[in-house]
Amino acid sequence: MDERDKTEAAVRVFFNVACWGWKIHGQAPPAGVDGDFVAVAAGHVHSLALGRDGNVACWGSNYYGQAPPAGVPGDFVAIAAGCNHSLALGRDGNVACWGYNVSGQAPPAGVPGDFVAVAAGRNHSLALGRDGNVACWGDNDNGEAPPDGVDGNFVAIAAGGNHSLALRHDGSVACWGYNARGQAPPDGMQGDYVAIAAGSAHSLALQRNGNIACWGWNSHGQAPPAGVDGDFVAVATGDGHSLALRHDGSIACWGFNNFGQAPPEGFVGPFFAHND
Repeated sequence: MDERDKTEAAVRVFFNVACWGWKIHGQAPPAGVDGDFVAVAAGHVHSLALGRDGNVACWGSNYYGQAPPAGVPGDFVAIAAGCNHSLALGRDGNVACWGYNVSGQAPPAGVPGDFVAVAAGRNHSLALGRDGNVACWGDNDNGEAPPDGVDGNFVAIAAGGNHSLALRHDGSVACWGYNARGQAPPDGMQGDYVAIAAGSAHSLALQRNGNIACWGWNSHGQAPPAGVDGDFVAVATGDGHSLALRHDGSIACWGFNNFGQAPPEGFVGPFFAHND
């Protein structure tokens, strides 16, 4: 996501969660969070972790019900955190939603379907269908979540502040929604990409060769037009910062670092990325 402007979380190889950045609401405890976790997601002021048992642990602000302290039990296989809402993909293909629902981004009854991935933006949500099409719900003021969805041969999705991305099977990226900063060019991005991430107003795509392409707002160096070269295997974005996981398990950070969310020296780790 999208609105993770001050908080980050990463899963260590021994399945605990390391946290850094803004922690005023308890969303990034310096000591981390112990558990047997396989995936993490960070919202604006809340954090989620998916347990190996399929349950979701939550911490940080719960003002809108986005992070109930007792967690959310279920048989989940993927999670996503928006600005103030949360999503979890059930093993049955349905999506559970909780938290802020002012724009319909987190309907309490969830969203049924045959989905294989989820993404949460500021006030919109996406789910990738097994058929390769993308379902959208929530705020669509900027065309980021068309109610009829977006058809295509997609294999991955990402939701930003007010824009959305989808990675096609051929390695190109489709973009829709707000494009004032160049974060979602209507013609998309051509390339041999294998992963994508969407920030508040910038976008990243991981190339097959391990380098990262960046586009959109670069106010704090979060999206250098020349990209970022390296031996990367995964990417993530916050509001004004970016992260990338190297093959050796270390993390590179760039962009806004006002709360320590993107220290230029990065983190040694080792960390790992969960593959859904």
